[in-house]
Amino acid sequence: MRIARFAAVLLASGVLATGIASTAVAQAPSDQVLVFIADALVPVEKFQSPQGCHALPVGTHVVINDTDRAITLHATPDCTGLGVPLESEHGAHELPAFGSFKA
Repeated sequence: MRIARFAAVLLASGVLATGIASTAVAQAPSDQVLVFIADALVPVEKFQSPQGCHALPVGTHVVINDTDRAITLHATPDCTGLGVPLESEHGAHELPAFGSFKA
C-alpha cells in the first residue's frame, strides 16, 4: 500500500512539473513593447523587436515591456535625460502628453 501511494505521489509530481514547464514555455516574452492609449477606440500599439529610441504616442497611458530585457522610460520624446528602467514582463503608467522608451 505504501509503494502504491509513493508511486502515485511521484506520478502526480511528474505531471505537475510537466505542466509547469509547458506553461513557462507558452508564456515566454513575445519581444514587443505594448502601449495602451487612454482611449477605448484606439488599438494597442505594438513595437515588435524594438531597438533604439521610440517616442510614445500622445495619450499613452500604460507601457508593458513584454521583452526578455529591461527597457528605459524617459519623460522626453527623444530619450534624453534621466530614465527609469522597466524590467522584462513589467508595466508602468506613463504621462499621456509626452515620453519615450529606449530598448
